[in-house]
Amino acid sequence: MAPRQHPSRSQTFSTRAESGSISALTSYLLSLISIKQSNLCVSADVHNTSTLLRLAEEVGDSICVLKTHADIIDDFSDRTIKGLQEIAKRKYFLIFEDRKFGDIG
Repeated sequence: MAPRQHPSRSQTFSTRAESGSISALTSYLLSLISIKQSNLCVSADVHNTSTLLRLAEEVGDSICVLKTHADIIDDFSDRTIKGLQEIAKRKYFLIFEDRKFGDIG
C-alpha cells in the first residue's frame, strides 16, 4: 500500500494561497511563489546598509524572501529598515530577519 500524501501536495500554490485554512502571511507567500514561479530565498549575509539595499535591488524581482541578519550590519538604522521595506514593497518579496540570539556550537 502506497503512503498517503497530504492533500496540499497535489494543489497549486495559487490554490493553496486561496485556502481559508492558512494564515495571511502564508497565503501571501504562496501567492508570491505562484506569481514569480520561484520559491527562491536569498540570505543577505552582508555587513552594511548600502550593500544590503543594492543586493535587494538586484535580486528583488527574482526572489520571494530576503533573509537578513540585522545584528551583523554595522550601520543598521531606520534608513536600513525603510530602504529595505520600500524595495520589498516595490519588488514584491518578504523580509525575514534571522536573529542570532545564541548560536549552537
